[in-house]
Amino acid sequence: MKKIGFIGIGNIANAIIKGSLSAGIIKPQNLVVYDIDSDKLSGFVSLGAVSAVSPKALAEESDVLFLTVKPQIVMSVLEDIKPCVSDNTLIISPVAGVKIEKINTALGGNKKIIRVMPNTPLMYSAGATAIAAGQGVNDEEKAFCEKIFASSGVTATLTEEQIDAVTGISGSSPAFFMRFAREIINEGILQGVDSNTAQKLVLGTMLGTAKMALESELSLNELIKAVASPGGTTEAGLKTMDSLDFDSSVSKTISAAVNRSKELSK
Repeated sequence: MKKIGFIGIGNIANAIIKGSLSAGIIKPQNLVVYDIDSDKLSGFVSLGAVSAVSPKALAEESDVLFLTVKPQIVMSVLEDIKPCVSDNTLIISPVAGVKIEKINTALGGNKKIIRVMPNTPLMYSAGATAIAAGQGVNDEEKAFCEKIFASSGVTATLTEEQIDAVTGISGSSPAFFMRFAREIINEGILQGVDSNTAQKLVLGTMLGTAKMALESELSLNELIKAVASPGGTTEAGLKTMDSLDFDSSVSKTISAAVNRSKELSK
């Protein structure tokens, strides 16, 4: 079995590892982990994983290497592990704003790299992950990466040029959804509903709406019309959204996130 290594054990790494272990994709004895904070490793070590003494030691042992570190330190990590990464090592990077070409150059070139863009719901096995493979990555390696992230949500295979767009529509959008939900909850409280009840009803509605949209054969426009009875409460709310240019505001919000992603990638 191949050795699967993780440099950096933060929230995303924890989500990937736990999902993969639960699905049986990774066996604990084939897992190699490193973090500057050794306390983050103890839970995986107790399961049978190997704790590496350094990023270089981890890179030497790993057939597949997850680069789960913060963007501000990724270049120093790549410089450190460069002598230990072979041309056969598969690098999987969820580091925001760092392109495949930049990672490849930092590691000396001719490396197999997959860039992924998961979102934070991955931590609850409900993530949405975009996957973009670089040159030299074969079909088996692509399938392995997809299987890893599919164990904790949904995946989509894209080109790297589309990653910036994905940052806006699925990477950042959990915050946008939650802000919208927060304001519905706050308005419910102003209308006399206690906060716990308002939150339970609104978040339950979010969950149910996503399930309905995913499982229904109707389009989103058709589903909106199905909820909005002529002359009813929903129609009144939708007309107010139109008067406030809600759709344009959403478009501008997503564009701002996408443009910032492009800036960070330069």
